[in-house]
Amino acid sequence: MLSSKEFSVGTLSDAKPFSLMLPRGGYEATFLIGQIEGGPAAVFLGGNYNFVFFETSAASNWAGLLIPNIRVEVDEASVFDPRSVYGKVGAVVRSGTEIVIYAKRDGSYGGLSKVTLETGLLEINPQLSAGFTKWQLVNGEGLEKRVLLEVDADKVETGN
Repeated sequence: MLSSKEFSVGTLSDAKPFSLMLPRGGYEATFLIGQIEGGPAAVFLGGNYNFVFFETSAASNWAGLLIPNIRVEVDEASVFDPRSVYGKVGAVVRSGTEIVIYAKRDGSYGGLSKVTLETGLLEINPQLSAGFTKWQLVNGEGLEKRVLLEVDADKVETGN
């Protein structure tokens, strides 16, 4: 359950990076809001456009519950070397001081892009990174921590 202070209701154009948008009904979608090229971007989680993203600055047609300040937790048993499997859609990758998700740009037939999900992490060796196919989005800390969404990129179909 969410406390009243942990969410608001709004559109994707209102959503700040590192938020989760949950649908209020059958015609809305679940989005993970990250950052790409300095601006907010929404990644579909589920449905026909799973792991497809688009910039959100003018996306006032998508609405739902907005949950800010979400964090990514990874299943260490699903770790892989991103250099050996470049661009696994739906996987999250820890490199440098950030965590990104590999997603497809809406309307693009090319490769995958990296949408930033967390920044400001402790610096790691810049030549090394780790990818994960199983991960979850959490809110809160300690006894207040809740798992909001679990993802297994190996088992989910992708869209677009």
